[in-house]
Amino acid sequence: MPRPTVVVTRPAGQSRQLTEALQSAGLDVLGFPLLAIGPPADDAALRAALARLADYALVVFVSPNAVSFALDALAHVQNAPALPQWPAEVPVAVVGPSSVAALAERGIAAPAYRVIAPAGAHGNAEIHNEPARFDSEALWSELDTTPGAFSGQRVLIVRGNGGRDWLGDRLRDAGATVDAVEAYSRTLPEPTAMQWQAVRDNLKPGAPPCAWLLTSSEAVRNLDALARLHLSPQEHERLKQMQCIAPHARIAAQANALGFAHVLPAAPGDAGLLAACTQWADAHAGPAEALARPDTSDTPVVAVAPTPAPRAPVPDSPSTKVDRVTPDTTSSSSSASAAAAASAPPPHVAPPTGAAASAPAGSAAPAFSAPRRMNPWWIVAAVIVLATAAGFWWLQLRVEHLTQELARRQQNNDALVQETRVLSRNAQETVKELQAKVGALDGQVVETRDKQVALEQVYQDLMRNRDDWEIAEIQQLLTNAGQQLQLSGNVQVALAALQSADARLARADKPQYNQLRRALARDIARMKAVPDTDLTGAAIKLDESINQIDVLPLLSGERMLDRTPGESGKPASAAQASQNAQPAPEAGNAFTRLWHYVLGEMGQVIRIRKVDDANALLLSGDQGWFLRENVKLRLLNARLALLSRNEPVFRNDLAAAQALISRYFDTRSRRVQGVLTLLKQAQASAVSVSLPTMAESLGALRALKKE
Repeated sequence: MPRPTVVVTRPAGQSRQLTEALQSAGLDVLGFPLLAIGPPADDAALRAALARLADYALVVFVSPNAVSFALDALAHVQNAPALPQWPAEVPVAVVGPSSVAALAERGIAAPAYRVIAPAGAHGNAEIHNEPARFDSEALWSELDTTPGAFSGQRVLIVRGNGGRDWLGDRLRDAGATVDAVEAYSRTLPEPTAMQWQAVRDNLKPGAPPCAWLLTSSEAVRNLDALARLHLSPQEHERLKQMQCIAPHARIAAQANALGFAHVLPAAPGDAGLLAACTQWADAHAGPAEALARPDTSDTPVVAVAPTPAPRAPVPDSPSTKVDRVTPDTTSSSSSASAAAAASAPPPHVAPPTGAAASAPAGSAAPAFSAPRRMNPWWIVAAVIVLATAAGFWWLQLRVEHLTQELARRQQNNDALVQETRVLSRNAQETVKELQAKVGALDGQVVETRDKQVALEQVYQDLMRNRDDWEIAEIQQLLTNAGQQLQLSGNVQVALAALQSADARLARADKPQYNQLRRALARDIARMKAVPDTDLTGAAIKLDESINQIDVLPLLSGERMLDRTPGESGKPASAAQASQNAQPAPEAGNAFTRLWHYVLGEMGQVIRIRKVDDANALLLSGDQGWFLRENVKLRLLNARLALLSRNEPVFRNDLAAAQALISRYFDTRSRRVQGVLTLLKQAQASAVSVSLPTMAESLGALRALKKE
């Protein structure tokens, strides 16, 4: 029967001693890390806290990893590459024996330093016949929890990312100021394909018994998350039916909450895990394991009674020999018993026969008689007894010889069984490795097959006819040219696209392209014959006119009266200033001064102008604003019609805008005259052009594709 397998889920590099102990106990071990331990992303807080260790009344390390990473950081802070110097006045608290051992390796141990740990962490595994407990609750029971013991004190907790904060909450409730820093980070590793293949092999029906060592609650959660991603639903359900071994009740509760059905509690530490694994393995050992164990008894068993005694089961070949010897021994014993019974003296003597019996009764006996003859049955009985004793002695020697032969062969068989077991274990490990490699190779084969399909598709694309590529390029160029003509009327871009298509066909220099090149030449000639229209310039002139509408002077405005034909752009105050700038008459001529004063006052009161449309003078302020907006709307409509090549609408709106400006605005103003000039220029440059089509070229291209 194959040996049971134990899956160790500790981080990589932290399970060597436990793995060796399990292998020495005769168990197969599969490493499947469910946690990855590494340095934190930022250790600035850790170094800052370690730089002021003297300020803390207590430093708590939650795990051996916290001890290792924190003391390495302390050595870096102190520039001490060998061993960091821990302040003797600062006590240290840990939660288990592994952390105590990690501190001792760094030189931090009693009596030089005060190390606080739960009962049993210093070596005594049981206290008061109860198993030791290593967690935050057990450490809290060892601390001084009297009221006021931690009041006003600072406590440093060195831990990894995440985890419980139960101890920190208790210390805060006791009045302490708790600083929790991260010394290492715990991440979720990604098992290799070989490891997943080994797990799937253990989940198959008929596989050897398998147990999972779950040493943290986070490892349980990671196992469930990874199983959901990499295993099928059936394999995930079989995984939840596997045996789990947990060294803490909290880990067992987490496993039960996630659906793991069989959770075996174990004592904390490697010794407790080893004992639990050995107990589980013994419970799953079959009868074949018991028969394969070597027999330690050295005393041979010899049958000395006629009835054979019961024997323990032995290997097949020796038992066959024993079965052949046992009946002979029994029959020899029976024959010996029969010979002994025959050699016993008879109960009476028969009367004499022969001559003695025929002698007359009255005759006297002779003076002497012949010697008495020995009974031949005694000789037969003696021979039989001697033969029986010799046979029994020979059988005894034979049995002893066979017993020694059986013992020797059994020892040889035990050695062969042990060697076979080792070879079988090596073969199983080799098979597991080969299965994992085969799984990886299957994945690579699938990936290679996909790449081969993609390469074949690329090869087929590359092997397409070059003519197809050229025709596709020409079709794309013609399509772009047609879109430019239809959407924006850009003749130059369309002409460039046609010329590029003709250049490509000229480089190909194939007879089948001649008809298409003729059609392209005719379309190019039509494009070149189209007159140039400056639509952009006309649109810019309309935009400038629209921007100046708000500052054009109206006939009904007050500033219009102050303008002169030569100074239409200046305000009234500027005209008045220019008049005041004229040389004043001589102060001595009173009549001349009076005359100029009267003329100036009359000029300010009465002005005579000729206006063709009297309604233009009756516009109010609001009406003037609406007039300007209407003119701008007319010009905007004209601009849209220009861009959409709607010449009638463009010319109508432009003429209406010119009429409004000429009627209601002061045409003697230079600004008004400039706007009218811009509108006339825009009207002259925007000439309607009939754009050619590319029907002939497209028709020739379609005919070429049909061929």
